[in-house]
Amino acid sequence: MKSVQAIERWITAIESSKQEACAKEQQIKAIVDLWKFAELYEGATITQKGELQLEDSDGRIDKISVATSDLFLTPKENAISKILSEIETEFSELGDRYRALYNVEFRNPEANFDAAEILKLKSEIISGIKGEVILYKYVERIRKLPSSEFRIVNRDFRILECSYEDIQSTIDQNHLLQSDQRQWLVIVLSAVDNNCRSFLIDETIKTAAFSSGFEKIFLFDFYTSEIIELNIKAKAGTAIKGVPLVASGVA
Repeated sequence: MKSVQAIERWITAIESSKQEACAKEQQIKAIVDLWKFAELYEGATITQKGELQLEDSDGRIDKISVATSDLFLTPKENAISKILSEIETEFSELGDRYRALYNVEFRNPEANFDAAEILKLKSEIISGIKGEVILYKYVERIRKLPSSEFRIVNRDFRILECSYEDIQSTIDQNHLLQSDQRQWLVIVLSAVDNNCRSFLIDETIKTAAFSSGFEKIFLFDFYTSEIIELNIKAKAGTAIKGVPLVASGVA
């Protein structure tokens, strides 16, 4: 409750300041992003703008300076479009049996996709077109309409790929300052900001190491509440511990 009251005071102060509307919006968003991250990260409490307090199992308290940075992905092909194109090719080779127009409607995903989940999604669509009785996780329904060719359409389900390069580029845009305080970076994914329904998380994001001087870096999906701690390799001449960064949008 104490943190909620403090956050309300910070937001009120920002809203009543003489800053430009865009600057106010960015600062408020940074506070809200960090607040939600703290609610999900075990042992963390937001104590002031851009700072988390951590309490370990022995009751020891540590303060961490944390920056948030939005991840805006470069436009890529909708992963769903690629899947549908592959299925169209496969079924077109089967002759006239399945010739029709199929309108696929999807359920809202509860989490992001990886390569294995994408294959499951593709398998569900194929099973639905064939009329197989299975337990569907992603497909809500498939409507079949007469057509002279085999076609699949999808109106609004967009999966945007998040790549290693996207994240490394965002890390490189956040700079370090000289200080003895521990520093973390939280990279925020937002389906609303990226105009998609879900993300395809490249496998290398969870396995490869990112070049950085931050002590810890997290990929945080604001809407699914998924937190992925990234592997880090220190840049040459940069210590990971004890060197903070500029907190994006946080005073």
